[in-house]
Amino acid sequence: MSETTPAPLEGGRARHGARPRRRVWPWVVGGVGVVIVAVGVVGFLFAKDASTMLRSADALTSHAKAAKDAVADRDAPALAAEVDGLEASAREFADATSGWHWQLAAHTPWVADQARPLMAAGGAVDAMASEALAPLASMDSLDALAVPGFEDGRIDPYVLEPYRAPLAQASSVLETQASALADVSLANTLDQVAKPFLDLQSQLDELAGLVGAAHVAAELLPTMLGGEGERTYLVMVQNNAEPRATGGIPSAIIELTVDSGRIEMGEYRTAKDLKAPNGIGGLTADEERIFGDQMEIFPQDVNFTPEFPRSAELMTRFWAAGGGDDVDGVVSVDPVALGWMLEGADPVQVGPFEISGDNLAQVMLNETYIEFPEGDAQDAYFARAATVLFGSIVSGEAAVLDGVERAIDAHRFMVWSADESEQAMLVTTQISGGFLERENAVGVFVNDGSGDKIGYYVDSEATITDLMCPDGSIAGQEVEVAFTHTLDRPLRELPEAIIGGVYVPEGEFHANVVFYPARGTGVAKVTLDGKKTKVRPENESGRSMATARIELKPGETATLGYEITATESGVLPPLYVQTPGALEPGVARVERTASEGC
Repeated sequence: MSETTPAPLEGGRARHGARPRRRVWPWVVGGVGVVIVAVGVVGFLFAKDASTMLRSADALTSHAKAAKDAVADRDAPALAAEVDGLEASAREFADATSGWHWQLAAHTPWVADQARPLMAAGGAVDAMASEALAPLASMDSLDALAVPGFEDGRIDPYVLEPYRAPLAQASSVLETQASALADVSLANTLDQVAKPFLDLQSQLDELAGLVGAAHVAAELLPTMLGGEGERTYLVMVQNNAEPRATGGIPSAIIELTVDSGRIEMGEYRTAKDLKAPNGIGGLTADEERIFGDQMEIFPQDVNFTPEFPRSAELMTRFWAAGGGDDVDGVVSVDPVALGWMLEGADPVQVGPFEISGDNLAQVMLNETYIEFPEGDAQDAYFARAATVLFGSIVSGEAAVLDGVERAIDAHRFMVWSADESEQAMLVTTQISGGFLERENAVGVFVNDGSGDKIGYYVDSEATITDLMCPDGSIAGQEVEVAFTHTLDRPLRELPEAIIGGVYVPEGEFHANVVFYPARGTGVAKVTLDGKKTKVRPENESGRSMATARIELKPGETATLGYEITATESGVLPPLYVQTPGALEPGVARVERTASEGC
């Protein structure tokens, strides 16, 4: 807010594109054909298995897709209708990939590289159907897969208790089968087998993540919502107009208590009030080397790292150093997410602004600074508005469920627990805001170096091109991110808080852009506007990273390009994560056949 800090310089100081779903099972013919040719002495048995697998393949494909869609749509009747057929088809398929002749094939050189994936897939689909989806289908509702809602101003801590056992079983089975498939080597496997196997692995991972998140919620809600004793949390409201890796600087810090599911707001403070000139300690060696000491001096800088659990833990240190009581966790949200949560609710009058879901982000991230020229007044209004609006949400007055789910998906709503056992479960879900341990994700994160709120006007468009191998893995990627300074009005019309001028020339946007390739891949080349540019390579908690600097005047665009190569075989197309800005980033995902590297 009025007191801001730029991102460290080189020395270290101061629309998602939907990917089409592929059919999982059309590989049966090719895979079994390979085994039949290779193991001629038992050709009759394999031919019989092939006939069985072919007979069950179409039904299995249809039932599996429909069952997965039913889980995603939380449609219990539809899931129940599909599970019986899925179980029968999956069992028939699994039986056709077992027996002594398959065990023989699994120990025959080269043939084993084709047989083992088939056998693992057969076991996985059978377990998925009978041990994971069947228990879910027995539930009278799949609402447990959704965000719990308010009722009479509270969230029942035990609302998911009836679903805990089936969710635990389904989650365990799916996780076990996902791990089993991940352990299968495809180094010498033919494309006819490897491609659908990798597709099955990807779909099973997706289903495991969905069910696993619901299981974590069922396990943790009783304690984290105060069902077993009052809990105290900090709410960290990030300001995307001054970007940081996880969103923006934490401008307002709000204390709240939760007792038996009823939430009450406590005191709030601005980030500048918690500044610690002597540092609060707790930085890792990597953090101090890469980001400097600003993370332990300025609360606004705790999220230079994309790892929200680290940012949250540091914020609790600032809170304690500022005289606050111990807390049980930290919740992070930004004005864009608050706006989503308030959609459809009555407008709230806060000072001179009537705020609704439609204009909340614009008011808090931009109009506040125009209305209140003085820094202290800006800080005070932002904190007050954040408190009032968040209070309206937790009171149950707004229909927030869709907004919360949307915010979680967009990495704008995150939760950290100070309890190690709770955090160990949270970190397996997207709501934890953890990135460094997400090995299957590539990340582009922005740390502002302007020290003002000009970042409100910066838009971004990303294009991720997956260079596909015949087996469904990638040989590499091309990631292109274009940042555009959209301000189209004279600088003299805007206050100093927005246009700055202290750290960089007025109206300019400067930032460090930090790129993390996925595990099993590496950065081969980085370009800025088509020309090779200098980057600072580093390593944070075992993840390689490369930092580049961009500088934009109003109306300009800077495009960073990253050429990525796979350093391991069998790497699936990774997820893409980017700093959520004041403007919703555009993301397009495309595929292209790799010309080399497969």
